Amino acid sequence: MKRLFLTLALVFGLVATAAAQINIGGRLGATMSTFRGDDADDAPWGVGFNAGVAAKYGVNQMISVAPELGIDFRRVADDEATFSAWVLQIPVMVRVNVMPQLYLEAGPSLGFILSSDYDYDAPTVEEGEENIFAEATAAMTGPLFDETNTFEFGLAFGVGYTVIPNLDVNFRFVMGLTDLFDDVEIPFFGTYEIDVQHMQISLGATYWFM
Repeated sequence: MKRLFLTLALVFGLVATAAAQINIGGRLGATMSTFRGDDADDAPWGVGFNAGVAAKYGVNQMISVAPELGIDFRRVADDEATFSAWVLQIPVMVRVNVMPQLYLEAGPSLGFILSSDYDYDAPTVEEGEENIFAEATAAMTGPLFDETNTFEFGLAFGVGYTVIPNLDVNFRFVMGLTDLFDDVEIPFFGTYEIDVQHMQISLGATYWFM
């Protein structure tokens, strides 16, 4: 019985110690997204945002692990076309404090694409004039969920600064490594392989309320 009490006390002590090293917070950031890859020549940038929750586990005074769960709204647009998507984003960052308030971070980023949409201003076709390309591109306008891969894997890198003990501000670069789209069937033109990945920069802040 005495050993049991000692074991329980040790377990509770370890749990309490671990809990003391875990912080919980909320994160909000502004983003700019674009495409990279062989088929992403001169891709425009678009403004979006992300918001969610974060946790931070201190391994030691220098290193911590900070997983996040958030919603990422992406938008890539120019004068003719707009691609937008809602993504459930799960980055798992490893943070290294190079100075008491300055840290570097890096880690994998998992994305689950919840919805996507593509709008294209097709070339105007005069009455009585045939334009197969205009008909094809106009037919692509609308939800792209069937053509968009639902899972995305990438890498994230960043630098951050602890402004006050409970507030971190950071700049982050995210590079997608998996293709955003399956083979896309374009009416009248057939099926095409599209080599396009997501790329994003963001400026965000995390407030640790626990």
